[in-house]
Amino acid sequence: MIYFTEQELACKHCGLFKLHPGFDDALDNLRAAFGGPLIVRSCCRCKVHNDSEVVKGHPKSLHIGDLPAHAALGQQGTLGIDFETPDGAFRGRLFSLMWGRSWSIGWNARLKFLHGDRRDWLGMPQTTFDY
Repeated sequence: MIYFTEQELACKHCGLFKLHPGFDDALDNLRAAFGGPLIVRSCCRCKVHNDSEVVKGHPKSLHIGDLPAHAALGQQGTLGIDFETPDGAFRGRLFSLMWGRSWSIGWNARLKFLHGDRRDWLGMPQTTFDY
């Protein structure tokens, strides 16, 4: 990877680092197109961390790398990432770039982050949602 380290993408609970094949390249391509730093809030998660009271992640989260919820669809590792978005202009610019590159996007205005995932790689439709 060019723009991200294993440490910043790994599970904050156990250090799990398992990306779906090609997701590392998708992240680097996104960062290169954005042209500036992207601060990772969360990427890889073990199932235990995703289900914890700290995270309260969706049971079918695309962040889960050790027991992918969509293994039947071919998921082999993490396909989701959350980026800090300090303001609306930053969030809008990142949202537009991600959407135009077929990422699905979730946003949380209160906590100021954008979630992006590549569910399309599993045959699922591109979508947007809020938290």
